[in-house]
Amino acid sequence: MIDQELRRNLCRVGLIVVAFFGAVFVSVYLDSYFLSALFSLIAVAGVFLLLKFQKVYSVIMIVVGVLSLAFAVLGYLNLGLVNMPVLYALLAVLGIVRGGQAYRATE
Repeated sequence: MIDQELRRNLCRVGLIVVAFFGAVFVSVYLDSYFLSALFSLIAVAGVFLLLKFQKVYSVIMIVVGVLSLAFAVLGYLNLGLVNMPVLYALLAVLGIVRGGQAYRATE
C-alpha cells in the first residue's frame, strides 16, 4: 500500500520529469528557447518542492507566471494570436495560480 507521503513524492518527481521533457520538446520541435527556459524553471521549482522548500517553490512559480505573461503579451503584439502566445498564456495562468496557492499555504 502506498502511503500519502510517497504518493506526494511521486507526483513531485512526475512534475520534474514532465517539465524537463517539455523543455526538451519545446526546444527541439518549436525552437522556442524562452519557453524552454520557463519549463526548465518549472523543473527546478519541482526539485525545490521535492526538497520541501515550499516558499522557494512558490516564488519560482510566481516568477515563471509573470515572465510567461510578459512573453504572452509581447508575442501577441508581435505575431497576433498564434500558438506561442497561447502557450505562454496557459503557462502564465499555471505559474501565477499555483505559485499563489503555494505561497498562501506557507503562511
